[in-house]
Amino acid sequence: MGGAQPFNFSVEIDTVQIDFKDRFYFMEIYLATSNVSPDKKFLYNLNSFAPNLEIIDLDKQELIKIEPMAKEGPKGIGPVVFGVFVTQQNELVVEGWNEYRIFDSLRTEMKTIKIGPNYFKGDEMEEGERFEYHPIFSDDGSHLYAIYKEDAGKKVGETKGLALVDLVNSTILKIPIPELSSLKQFIIQNQYGFEKGESSYIAKTKNNLIVSTSAYNEAFVFDMENDTLIHKVFHSQLTADAKKGNSTKESNRNEDREASFNEHSKEVQFGKFLYDEQNEKFWRFSYDKDRMIGDSVAMKTVLTIFDSDLNQLHEEMVEYDYSYYQSFFKEGILYSYINLNDEMAFIRVKPNYKQ
Repeated sequence: MGGAQPFNFSVEIDTVQIDFKDRFYFMEIYLATSNVSPDKKFLYNLNSFAPNLEIIDLDKQELIKIEPMAKEGPKGIGPVVFGVFVTQQNELVVEGWNEYRIFDSLRTEMKTIKIGPNYFKGDEMEEGERFEYHPIFSDDGSHLYAIYKEDAGKKVGETKGLALVDLVNSTILKIPIPELSSLKQFIIQNQYGFEKGESSYIAKTKNNLIVSTSAYNEAFVFDMENDTLIHKVFHSQLTADAKKGNSTKESNRNEDREASFNEHSKEVQFGKFLYDEQNEKFWRFSYDKDRMIGDSVAMKTVLTIFDSDLNQLHEEMVEYDYSYYQSFFKEGILYSYINLNDEMAFIRVKPNYKQ
């Protein structure tokens, strides 16, 4: 960052609690199947067990409605739910296994979009390819943006690139990102075939899609207007810039795999990019080993701030964090979900940029 001007930055932190009016909210999976409306006024939390949809007014900080949903049948949410999205038109998109169920604003009609070979034109999906969980949608629900990977069954799958899906015309445009295949080296399988590995993330501004990973201090920026892909490599003064990768050979012993995974967990971990539209800044939280306390590792949390073009502006160690399950910027303030004595609450971090 050379001779750049000092970056004067401070935060104010408070906690707000959501009034559920003597009801218990659906908290079993930490808001993993929730999302905010495009205008950030409402939070939609899908209880797939009941099933119903809890609607929270974020300005009033209270539950305003519970919509009953069906599990099965022509208007059912399906057997498994990985995530939800709400469009500008108040349509509800429910992410299932290789499919998306889209409910109209009244929840009276539902259409299903299947993902896989033979469902789309254009670059199409190959046999064995699938989308990573939690893609993002355009605000109007016409486009879906996802990281696509090889789901190789008993073999370790490979992360391949970015897929842009036009849901109106049923076409897919694939943007291969060969560098993502290096995530394969971090995957450790247990004896049941379940994988532990590194995460890949997708974020969006008005014109750009950003792909990043938990293993490397870098991002891939796809400019949707100009169809260009830029690889941005960052440097941190406070954390390592990459995980080391697997140094041990494949082992069939579960103890060896667990030991290897524990070693990885002491290494640097990069979080997802969170976009503050009001201030046109990206935030990203990262973690790295600070010190050992006996056999336990004490991690430090580092906040890095970027401009909207992902030029790095500032980094510092912080005492606050984001929620992996539900964090978002609303009116320039970061909201991060916490469960506060079995009540839904959000820690709010308000930045002050004095530039």
